[in-house]
Amino acid sequence: MSKKTLSIVIPAYREERNISYIYSELLPILESLTHYKYEIIFVNDGSPDRTWHEIETLCETDDRIRWVNLSRNFGKELAITAWLEHSHGDAVITLDADGQHPVDRIPDFIREWESGYDVVYNKRPETTGASWYKKKTSQFFYKMFNAISEFQLEPGTTDYRLIDRAVVDAYLRFSEKNRMYRGLIDWLGFSKKALIFDAKTRLHGEATYDYRMLIRLALHSLTSFSSFPLKLVGYMGFLIVLFGSIALFFQFIDKIGITQFGFSNIGIVIVINTIMVGVVLMSLGLIGIYIANIHEEVIGRPLYIVKKKRNF
Repeated sequence: MSKKTLSIVIPAYREERNISYIYSELLPILESLTHYKYEIIFVNDGSPDRTWHEIETLCETDDRIRWVNLSRNFGKELAITAWLEHSHGDAVITLDADGQHPVDRIPDFIREWESGYDVVYNKRPETTGASWYKKKTSQFFYKMFNAISEFQLEPGTTDYRLIDRAVVDAYLRFSEKNRMYRGLIDWLGFSKKALIFDAKTRLHGEATYDYRMLIRLALHSLTSFSSFPLKLVGYMGFLIVLFGSIALFFQFIDKIGITQFGFSNIGIVIVINTIMVGVVLMSLGLIGIYIANIHEEVIGRPLYIVKKKRNF
């Protein structure tokens, strides 16, 4: 009976100081899994530093290391798609190159997969080193997402996970450009098992996923998995008409002398107009996000461009 193959896929952006470390950490773990073959796939997501050079050096010494060099930075979500499309394993393990994902837990992932789970993922009890603001905004995002989406996204999960080849093949059927890896894997279903452990401290360098990128990912995720924001525009319009009608009614009865509320005609007009302008601008912004998403999908550009690859 032939051995099954494990694909270890690692995106890298500005990780020149971490590449050799993550490889040295992985190697003894993978070598101990004697009943499996393995491949390690690095995807250089257009790094401006010497990340690509460090990966290429490893490729020259170990032909089990594959290297995909993208032509520019396409973002982590599309880099994930690049690794999955180049993987050949019966199971694929995705992890970051910054050393935060403890590779000594890989045998635990494999054990759960062997017991029948299609997706085995890491769930963190807390986010080590994260600011209070980041924790609260993360909690707010998950609560909002789960409130308006057609399915539930589990909080605290990471991209450190094992997915079966059947899940990989199903994921690669998606063609959308604005994607959230964790969300799409959860959307697919399949049998899942969480392994609860915390991340380690980042080894070298600084995180490149800043707040601007996180906000953009959150907006794309909310609009990709739910049409509720568009419906919200209609709800706000209805409420404005309702409250505006009530205000005009009280203005009318005050005008004809039935009551004496002392409403100022100009004041009411200013308040109603201000609220309506705000609602209109918010509505246009929400609709604009959906239109921008549609535009990116219909122009049909490729998800990413490969500049060079090695050992395939």
